[in-house]
Amino acid sequence: MNAASRKRLLLCLGLVVGLAAAPGTAQDEPAAEHETTEETPRFEAEVHVEADVPPVPPPSTAATRIPVAVQDLPISVAVVPTRLLEEQTANVMGDAVKNVSGVNVATGFGVFDYFVIRGFDSLTSGLVLTDGLPEPRTTFYPLYNVRQVEVIKGPSSFLYGGDPLSGAVQLVRRQPVETTFADVTLGYGSYGTYEASLDGNAATADGRLAFRLNATAQGTDHYRDLPDGSIKAVNPTLAWRPDGRTRLGLDLEYQESRWPPDTGIPFVGADDPVLAPVPRTQSYQSSYDGSTQEVYRFRFTFEREIGADLTLRNRLYYTELKWDSDGTLVSGAFPGADGRLQVARTLVLLDDRQRFLGNQVELRAGFGTGPVRHDLLVGVELKSLKDTFTQDVALIEPLDLLEPAESGAPPVPLPPLAQAGDSRTLVVAPYLIDRVRFSSRAQAFVGARVDVLDYEDPPNETTRDSTKLNPLLGVVYSPTGDLSLHASWGTASAPPSTQVVGPRDPEQSRQAELGGKLTFLGGRGFAGLSLYELRRENIPIPDSSGITRQSGDQRSRGVELDLTVQPSGGWSVQGSYAFTDATLTSFSEIVPLQPPDFVVMDRSGNTAPFAPRHLFGLWVSKRFDLGLGLSLGVRHVGDQVIAPDNWATIDAYTTLDAAVSYERRRWGLRVHFRNITDTEYETRGFGSASVIPARPFEVRARLEIGFGTR
Repeated sequence: MNAASRKRLLLCLGLVVGLAAAPGTAQDEPAAEHETTEETPRFEAEVHVEADVPPVPPPSTAATRIPVAVQDLPISVAVVPTRLLEEQTANVMGDAVKNVSGVNVATGFGVFDYFVIRGFDSLTSGLVLTDGLPEPRTTFYPLYNVRQVEVIKGPSSFLYGGDPLSGAVQLVRRQPVETTFADVTLGYGSYGTYEASLDGNAATADGRLAFRLNATAQGTDHYRDLPDGSIKAVNPTLAWRPDGRTRLGLDLEYQESRWPPDTGIPFVGADDPVLAPVPRTQSYQSSYDGSTQEVYRFRFTFEREIGADLTLRNRLYYTELKWDSDGTLVSGAFPGADGRLQVARTLVLLDDRQRFLGNQVELRAGFGTGPVRHDLLVGVELKSLKDTFTQDVALIEPLDLLEPAESGAPPVPLPPLAQAGDSRTLVVAPYLIDRVRFSSRAQAFVGARVDVLDYEDPPNETTRDSTKLNPLLGVVYSPTGDLSLHASWGTASAPPSTQVVGPRDPEQSRQAELGGKLTFLGGRGFAGLSLYELRRENIPIPDSSGITRQSGDQRSRGVELDLTVQPSGGWSVQGSYAFTDATLTSFSEIVPLQPPDFVVMDRSGNTAPFAPRHLFGLWVSKRFDLGLGLSLGVRHVGDQVIAPDNWATIDAYTTLDAAVSYERRRWGLRVHFRNITDTEYETRGFGSASVIPARPFEVRARLEIGFGTR
């Protein structure tokens, strides 16, 4: 640690000690209400509350689509509330889910959110949702219109169908409310990082008609030698309640992301690879690079309370992703004719269009059968997914590792590596979930979804048909009102790979979990402990001849601990720890030699990429009566390999953040110090050859001005 880093660290620690020792002038905050399990959630229970101090943790709809206290769920669900997002000045989804045990975060080539849940990555095993509806997995998700983030850890096909083999992340967006206000946020920080956001709401006097508008513009000059990046988004939402039992909602969103691809800096050395000895700002991207994404979202919701315990809901949705990307991929550093190391590069040109069109009809009922109480959700989803893309590959001139300079030589196309697709997937999926409460101490959850899939891709002469049932079985026993013990078992599936030769079955996963959850301090504290084993099967891998078969298998076992405490006096503590043992139990891959030669390498027994054995995070904040706030956070990420070959490793690292805020009535100022020890660490790059140096110490300031009453 250099002298400047030590000074910053001592300054922050001194500020913590000084404020903690200040006279006790803070007022006790009102006690958070703990959701009872004795009442069936009704239509009115879904009013969106954006309280400054929510219950600990807030209820989640991700696991059941019915608001249920996290303590009463038979699976692990983590909730990242508004308060934490604000204190950490979180901008995109990755900033939020890094607070959750067992979740590692990075980016995909620098242009989309990427995460790993329980040792399985989001591209092959995860699902992203907005308000319970599926999203494309290759884009950034800005948090300008999000009130909380929910993470289901484990197979989630019992409710959401294909893809969530290891879990799902749900973004719960802000909805129109019955007041009139406007909040403006302006931010600026190191490396030209900026943001400007608007959150405005207007409602009629009787509250029946409300309109909300969220908008943002974000960007940065980047820490590394890359072009500027920016995100712009706008989200108008209209809610109408013609009577006390009916709600109609119309939601539109447009998002544009212009972000430069980044595959990072290569490793050098055959037997003991190390990061190339070049400046951490060095980029080997080409002048052709650029990535533009446009996302369109449309939602129409109709809800009707038919009776005291019976609600009908219909949701029509459409999402489209347009992605144009020309990105340079670094495949390693090799000796050139003059003996100097040359960085080998290829240019990938992608034109992709993804379209999601679907409709969900759900009936929610509460009823009793003798002494047993049921909260039942029955639904059916019809959806169409279309993906049209072309992907071309070209060789571009190598660059000198130490003195990179482009000569202007044009790319050389490689037609044999070009790909194209025009796939269409139709899904019909009935599902149900029943929360069965035998008594105040014992309850069970039974869920299942059947996905009937029809897939075709005419350009590749490929068709797929499958019918897959994915169940969830869970029990919760509460020996006391504050303690619950749970056990669950479930499966998930994903559409079969188009690369497989011969019989094709859906990829699938299965998980067994045991755990316990405890509330304390009168509902102001929560602790959760879970133990699990998760397996993914039918992974497409090459056999000894290079033909792809569904014979791969991956296993993950782990222990996770989550802690949330909001004691009196304005204190708040959020902590998490995870031990993850993620292994490629049966796995192989093709390693190209001199074209057209190749060799198939067995990777069985290797550690799964980007799945550190140890993940730890802690965020502590204090709000004082005079409006002053102080936060301090630490995050530790253990060693992580970057590819199935386990050739190169990102070393373990620990970062320290701090924040100071001042709030007075309807305005506030926040200053966030990130990586205050100036720790040098890396994140995901591309394949087995490179990693991206993470940002060093930086400062971001955010001014928040509000009008009206929230």
